[in-house]
Amino acid sequence: MALGYAPYLLRSITEAVGGATPYLKVDARGLTKMLYTGKGSSPIRNTEPDGGNKREIRYWFRERNTKAQVDTSYTCDNVLTPARKEMTLTASNVVQIGYHLPYDLITNYDKEMTASASLAGKPATKELLDVMAGGCNAILEKMNEVLVAAITYGKNSVTGASTAQSINFPQASTTQILNNGMAKVISDYKRNGLTGIPNFICGPGLPFQYATYAALMSQAAQNGFDNRLATSWGDWYMDQDVTADEFVAFEPGSIQIVEYLENLFKPGRLANSDFFTATLPVLDPLGNSVAVPFDMQLKEIDCPTTLTDAYTGSTATYNRGHSLIIWKNFGLFQIPSDAYRAEDQQFLSNGSLRFTATNS
Repeated sequence: MALGYAPYLLRSITEAVGGATPYLKVDARGLTKMLYTGKGSSPIRNTEPDGGNKREIRYWFRERNTKAQVDTSYTCDNVLTPARKEMTLTASNVVQIGYHLPYDLITNYDKEMTASASLAGKPATKELLDVMAGGCNAILEKMNEVLVAAITYGKNSVTGASTAQSINFPQASTTQILNNGMAKVISDYKRNGLTGIPNFICGPGLPFQYATYAALMSQAAQNGFDNRLATSWGDWYMDQDVTADEFVAFEPGSIQIVEYLENLFKPGRLANSDFFTATLPVLDPLGNSVAVPFDMQLKEIDCPTTLTDAYTGSTATYNRGHSLIIWKNFGLFQIPSDAYRAEDQQFLSNGSLRFTATNS
């Protein structure tokens, strides 16, 4: 740099590209979105509402009776004992991400990013808030990946199996196929005794393309079938962790997230840390926003301290600064597999039906 020249102007790339800022982008995680905002969603917390005390949650239920238990003649000495069953809900999965910003690092940054800011009422720097925003995708991606892997797919009483049925969305607009396509999905949903209008999670392949295309149609096809009405029969959530051409129909309320927020119990200052809960408000490429609550710890490092790099596993000495740890304890609830008796036609049904889309 020539003598006497002013230093260069350093600005955030966000000033130029706005919402296109790469490190602030969040991928589509439809299952997590559905569990917090879909029809019938009601996140389950195993804490008491007044104080956050941790409690084990159990649900009781009964199997419904079947025709095999029905007598065909009157007698007053044949009886059934309607016993209850119980299931335990757990939040045994954990996702966590942590950051450390040494003061001797951020003092070299521009004044805007080193200025004082507030994180859920706690003092921080704008740089730390920006780092946290950039980590939203990573922790939500891991959380959603665990949730998708935890899904138990119910048996389809039409096929007698829990495996995905092949559904063809035909290319020809002159053909009306009653035993396939969206008509088959609706039929199977009702024949399995599922109620309400379903929530769908789908991969980024044919199901998502079908739902997107149908919304662009201006009129019914030549066969009289209106795809716009078919896709309005249910809410569609695209999920990049779901196999590209698969989609799943969920009965509203049949699947819920279970969460344990540790910091609801006596949040506040402890030693050199502030403990609190806060949400990570995110917007995915589809325009879906969902505020997922997380536990957080804002820790002041007042002396050189040995910390471990979460990615490499190597240790190093960190100087004075702020460490921010974000974590969540969570699990997945579904209708139990033994909600129906073995001789019931809905045996092993749990409110979910799995499909694979084709287009021919």
